Amino acid sequence: MTWPKEVTSFLRAHSKELRLEREADRDYALSPTNFRLMNGGPSMPRCNEAKALIASVMAHQELLAFHATRLIDIDEVQRRGLLRLNLEQQINRLKAHLSDAGAYEELAEVDDALAKILKADSFFSRREGAVWATPCRKSLHDGGCDVFFGSYGGEAIERMAGCSQGKLELWLKQIGNPAVIIVRYPAYGWCEFTHSRLPQSMIELHLQHEGEWEAMDYGWDIMIKRDIPAQNIVAILPPDHSSVAS
Repeated sequence: MTWPKEVTSFLRAHSKELRLEREADRDYALSPTNFRLMNGGPSMPRCNEAKALIASVMAHQELLAFHATRLIDIDEVQRRGLLRLNLEQQINRLKAHLSDAGAYEELAEVDDALAKILKADSFFSRREGAVWATPCRKSLHDGGCDVFFGSYGGEAIERMAGCSQGKLELWLKQIGNPAVIIVRYPAYGWCEFTHSRLPQSMIELHLQHEGEWEAMDYGWDIMIKRDIPAQNIVAILPPDHSSVAS
């Protein structure tokens, strides 16, 4: 979506100061621990001014987010929207697909493999109850989100398949088709992390756009702890579509 003129005008007018402050902040972040313990971070008045402006101007704006997935039924997403992550529901759907396909050997492995990953790491349980996405198209293809294009069921099921002894992982690569779901959502109030990440990311992206700067804080995990209704679905596209290609 188009950035508000108030934001772009301010960033252009103060690019040099913003760049110098961000460089100083990076140098400080990379300095030895003992140095940082003895010295406070650099002063960043212009960056702080930019962050305050962005937070104010963007308060009533909408953002686009990109959800990488592997879909069986596109019509269902267009009808129901995106539902919050529910591992039990995912597992039950996976079992139904394996049963329908006659993959009984792999079906028998599911519960044991699931128990292994949940015992090893509570990460997957902590991600439940939210819709996850990225605000940056690049993240869809850089080794992060693209794992979701390779197999059905999301990260927990993909990791679970790696713990199995049979052909479960191979089956997951045959279920559904890779897709990117583009959604729109209020800049503030839906995502848990927008307040701390959006202003910083917009500054970094502006500096990158001007050249000779690699944005280090341009993205974050969007975590929306509510179902996203169908009217907020902008498009459902293949990952190689020009609108979502890196």
